[in-house]
Amino acid sequence: MATIKEVAALAGVSVATVSRAMNQSGYVKAETKAKIDAAIQQLDYAPNEVARTLNMKQSKVLGLLLPDMSNPFFTQVARGVEDTAMAHGYHIMIGNGAMDEHKELDYLATFKANHCSGIIASQLSTAHAFEQLQHDERPHVLIDRVTADDYCVEADHRQGGRLQAEAVLRGEGQCVLIVYQDQSYQSFRQRFETAREVLQKAGCTVLELSDLAMTKAQFLTLIHDHRIDSVICSHDVAAFRVLKWLYHDGQRVPEDVQVVGYDDMPLAEWFVPGLTTVRQPAYTLGERATQKLIAQIEGRSNIERKTLLDVTLIERETTRRK
Repeated sequence: MATIKEVAALAGVSVATVSRAMNQSGYVKAETKAKIDAAIQQLDYAPNEVARTLNMKQSKVLGLLLPDMSNPFFTQVARGVEDTAMAHGYHIMIGNGAMDEHKELDYLATFKANHCSGIIASQLSTAHAFEQLQHDERPHVLIDRVTADDYCVEADHRQGGRLQAEAVLRGEGQCVLIVYQDQSYQSFRQRFETAREVLQKAGCTVLELSDLAMTKAQFLTLIHDHRIDSVICSHDVAAFRVLKWLYHDGQRVPEDVQVVGYDDMPLAEWFVPGLTTVRQPAYTLGERATQKLIAQIEGRSNIERKTLLDVTLIERETTRRK
């Protein structure tokens, strides 16, 4: 791998001149700049981004901290961030926090040590980790975690909960089990509360079960004892698990029990039966968050502090139709 010294030697200039030309940090004659560019191309020289950062005090790298990279939803978010960042001349450093405070703090420290210009984060596991992000001097944008003062991008989860409930009601659901996620997160809480409210207003019996503690035996006991005819899940992964348990129990979907998910992961379309679910604009969430972060870094004014994106219901084979 070529070094900056080799570029300087081939171009017949000093290392300092090469550095000024690359970082645009001082005057360099056009003729000299052309020689340096030719040497860089001939040697296929790739500058060390960290070293450049130390000189410029700001890098073209953005930190992205996500809670679970094994979840295809967050893979789509990451794609939206990466594509948008690269289109604007930035690169991404990704951290998988895994809902573990120690890992989250380590990644935040790594972003700082590598002089990332800004940070995009979603669903930090503890208040302490969130405070560390807020106290960092660099710009940041939150995905699906709304606060009064931070820049954020989120999907409309109240709309999503309503769409889940309406799908069940169109299938003449009467006794509905809502499998809910961690209610300390606003996104999960809004879906759950809105779906429950819509169903109760329609006269449905509503039962609740935590996805975090749910077992197959516990789930099927509720199905049999209460003659549940519909299940609403907080995300598609939980819905896939429910569908497998119903199949092994001999329940017909959607004739006996209909199931609605949330996220519209790519597998939802190919699962048999195809999963009815609420589609979150995962790629767009990443795209908009990156646009908002770069606008802060580049000092633009009139940046929208909160962006709310619509969600849509995708009806497939796990729900009934009149």
